[in-house]
Amino acid sequence: MRANFALPVDMADQIEQILVSLHRMAEAECVMLADISGQLISVHGGLEEGDPALVAALAAGDVAAMVELSRQIGEESPSCSLLHEGKHKSIYMHNVANGFVLLVVYGSGTLVGMVRLFAGRAVEKLEALAVEFEELVDQPGAPASVDFGAALADELEKAFGEF
Repeated sequence: MRANFALPVDMADQIEQILVSLHRMAEAECVMLADISGQLISVHGGLEEGDPALVAALAAGDVAAMVELSRQIGEESPSCSLLHEGKHKSIYMHNVANGFVLLVVYGSGTLVGMVRLFAGRAVEKLEALAVEFEELVDQPGAPASVDFGAALADELEKAFGEF
């Protein structure tokens, strides 16, 4: 990829809208987006306990491991999700375009089916934006590109401040 390519503001806004909508529709306590290395990109809501950055890093490790496990058993295009159901809190994690992890933390009063439904819709939209961004940076005459995750994190920090 090329360096110095900024994520368009309208694309960053679309990502934020997707996450805000997921937070509301899934009745989640917290929704996070991280890159596959575990770098937290965005967070909506909060955790009563725990550090969102640490949760994102641990989840990214789990998703990366599941992607590789899927490949090892012959799954050619792993699009995995993981669910941990706890007594009081649960977390749903989903691979997004093999470069990002979507996390939804929710309480025992929230139906897992709702979380999976709305997270699935969010993943579809986020994957479409990732493809759109890749097409944008691959256009002839496009300025030097950067890693999508780094560009997204930079633009979100500029637009919304540190999380």
